[in-house]
Amino acid sequence: MPRAHGMLKKKVEGERARLVEDIEQLGMREQERPGYGNHMADDATGVFEQTRNFSLREGLADTLKRVDGALGRFEDGAYGKCGDCGHVIEWGRLKVLPYTSLCVECVRRQERESLTGDRV
Repeated sequence: MPRAHGMLKKKVEGERARLVEDIEQLGMREQERPGYGNHMADDATGVFEQTRNFSLREGLADTLKRVDGALGRFEDGAYGKCGDCGHVIEWGRLKVLPYTSLCVECVRRQERESLTGDRV
């Protein structure tokens, strides 16, 4: 594994640890049950907080899946290669988003397809 990949792997592992901790923290907050207070506004605030935490946890879980995928690609030697076209992912992109699985061109193509509903 190239030295730069070793640095990125450590970054991805650190990101994984942070995500797991954040998800656990949100899970602890969610155990509070809104709707049993003395005031309707307090209940509404509780419901809002619970909904927000659920949404945050879902986003973190999605990112955790991507991070775990990147760690798997490190293990099987596919890290740094686009999962769509197979080309090498640009170093700058990996440095900023080390758990990405797509090169810039494939991301752009997927965005165009999602906007138009067509396969380009």
